[in-house]
Amino acid sequence: MGVNDKYHYDERLVVRLAAVLGVCVALLVIWTAADFSEVEPVAPVEVWAYVEEQANQAQLDPDFVYAIVWAESSLNPDARSPVARGMMQLTRAAWEEVTDESYRQAWDWRTNIRVGVAYLSFCRDFLQKRDAFNYPLLAASYRFGPYYVQKKNFELSAIKRPRNAIYKRLLLGNTRPVERPVNVSVSQVP
Repeated sequence: MGVNDKYHYDERLVVRLAAVLGVCVALLVIWTAADFSEVEPVAPVEVWAYVEEQANQAQLDPDFVYAIVWAESSLNPDARSPVARGMMQLTRAAWEEVTDESYRQAWDWRTNIRVGVAYLSFCRDFLQKRDAFNYPLLAASYRFGPYYVQKKNFELSAIKRPRNAIYKRLLLGNTRPVERPVNVSVSQVP
């Protein structure tokens, strides 16, 4: 009994059609799940006010927290990287360390800042329990993770140098490398 070439052709055709259909379904799922709405920029004054409120509640320096927000996203609520989301560029691991809220909420800038401040508090407490707290180490812990900083024996000289100019200043001990925003109303602008 010979091989039926028509059968093999039909089988290959079905496999190809299934693959194309699978790709189409995947693209449809991605397209319907995507949020194509424009993200409204947030005024620096508004971000500062919220950062100040959250930082004061957590007993952190608001200028330091505001600098972290600038360093991470330049105040872009839609900032994204392959591993982090939102204004404070929180990773899923950092997010889950301090909250049970869905990681999808990381796109809401207020939620992102609130959880980011909670993560900064977690890092501060981690450092304090090990008698190693200072703001440069807190910045390094936020940027690289507190366990990385511990692995480097809390020695700033052993921690890799960030390329970001704000983080460079934070790691050198400048807790206020970013100016507070000035509240200027539209009527005051020439």
